[in-house]
Amino acid sequence: MLGRFIGLVFIVPFLIFWAKKKISRSLMPKLLLILFMGGFQGFLGYYMVESGLVKNPDVSHYRLAMHLTTAFITFAYTFWVSLGLIYPHHNNSKMLKHPMRKLFVVTLIGLVIQVIWGAYVAGLNAGKVYTTWPKMGEDWIAAAVTAMEPIWLNFVEGIAGVQFVHRYIAYVIVLLVIWIAIKARRYTQSPQQKLAVRLISGMVGIQFILGVGTLMMGVPVYMGLIHQIGAFVLLAIMVFGLHSYQRMQES
Repeated sequence: MLGRFIGLVFIVPFLIFWAKKKISRSLMPKLLLILFMGGFQGFLGYYMVESGLVKNPDVSHYRLAMHLTTAFITFAYTFWVSLGLIYPHHNNSKMLKHPMRKLFVVTLIGLVIQVIWGAYVAGLNAGKVYTTWPKMGEDWIAAAVTAMEPIWLNFVEGIAGVQFVHRYIAYVIVLLVIWIAIKARRYTQSPQQKLAVRLISGMVGIQFILGVGTLMMGVPVYMGLIHQIGAFVLLAIMVFGLHSYQRMQES
């Protein structure tokens, strides 16, 4: 029902603005893409649920990851289009691409990958084992990480393996954000850029603590939900940061 409501929130104003010719030619393709992404998200929702319509009511963790990741990407693109309307000067093609842009893109891609493995952890209930930190039990790498053959299967279907990947991608993202905070000091920053770096630095710390706390508590539902919301907020801030560093004035 929430999915259908979101669709109505988009399609009704879209049709009204379209009928009144309030949508520019440059904006129309972006809105149509958002419409397609929203519809595709609904299809993936059914595709995910359909995998659990068997004796064991438990959906495929692959389909869960697809549904969650496309939801995050749909939101990210919608937010990006919105930021383009709020801060149109950042879309000026005559301005130079900011040197920080590539670092934000890499970090954003890393965050999306982390969301995928977070969905794997949720789908396989992998957070309910090795509920210790920083080690996995008594070791840094649990022996069960390589229990399956072929080895690569451990990291997409093995409970210990997917938790291992989710843990260590988190460390990589924290390091990337620290790099962003350090490198940003080399440039003259706008108020939006300063705000973005502060928010990213603070939120990645909060999200890391939430992840560790969720794991050590054995993943109660409310903590899993808070951790997922934290990922959503961090993604939004990363998109805001990337947009604010998209362009810079030529010196």
